[in-house]
Amino acid sequence: MNIFNVSRSIALWLIIVIFSFTFVQAQNSSNRFNKSTKNSRTESATTNQLTEYSNKPNEIGFWGGTSTFHKDLRGPSAGGNFQMVGFRYSHRMLDGKSIKLRYILDLIPVAVLNYPRERPFQTAANTIEIVRDRKTIYGLGFAPGGLQLNFRNRKKYQPFVAGGLGFMYLTQVTPDLRTPLQPRATGAKINYTADFGGGLEIGLKNNKNFIIGYKYHHLSNLYTGNMNVGYNSNFVYAGMNFGY
Repeated sequence: MNIFNVSRSIALWLIIVIFSFTFVQAQNSSNRFNKSTKNSRTESATTNQLTEYSNKPNEIGFWGGTSTFHKDLRGPSAGGNFQMVGFRYSHRMLDGKSIKLRYILDLIPVAVLNYPRERPFQTAANTIEIVRDRKTIYGLGFAPGGLQLNFRNRKKYQPFVAGGLGFMYLTQVTPDLRTPLQPRATGAKINYTADFGGGLEIGLKNNKNFIIGYKYHHLSNLYTGNMNVGYNSNFVYAGMNFGY
C-alpha cells in the first residue's frame, strides 16, 4: 500500500472527525445560548408581571372625586359642592433611588359646581329681602401644569405630594348674583384652577397603580369678570393609572 495514500486517508478522517466534533460543540453552545436567552426573556416577563409598581416612563389613567367637609372654609366656598371626572397623562422626569418626579396633565370632561347664592331683592319701598338659593353649573377643564413627587420609589406603597395649575370653562357665568339692585353682579365663564395636596399610590402588577388622594382645590376668574369669587374645596379623589 502506498504510504502517501494511507497518510492522506488518515488526514482526511482526522479532518472529518475534528469538523464533526467542532460542529457538535457549536450546536450545543447555540442550544444553550437559545435556552438561556429564552429563560432570561421568560424571567424578565415574569418579573415585569410580578413587579408591583409601574416602571414605565409614561402613564395614562382616569380619576374622579368630590369635595368634602367645609369646616375650614368661609364665604361663598363654605357651601359649595364640587365634583370632577378626569383623564390623566403623566411622564416620568426623574427616577431616583428613593424619589420619583412626574409631569402631570389632566383633561376634565365633566365638572359640576353647585354653589349657594344670597341675592337682595326690593320687596317694598323701604324693604329689602335676601333670597337664598343654590345654582348648579357644568363645565370642562384642562390642567397642563401638574407635578407629582413620589417617595419610596420602586416600592408597592408610595406616598406622594402633588400640585397643579389649569383653567376651566363653565357653561354659565359664575357666580351669577344678578338682581335689579345689582345688575352687574356676575363672574365669568372662563375660570382658573390651582390645587395642592398628597396621597398614596399603590402599585399593582403589569405596570398598573391605584391612587387615592386629597387636594385643596381653588377656582376663580382672577378678576376677569365683574366680580371675583373664589370657590375652595377640600377635594378627595381616587383613580387608576396604566404604564406604557
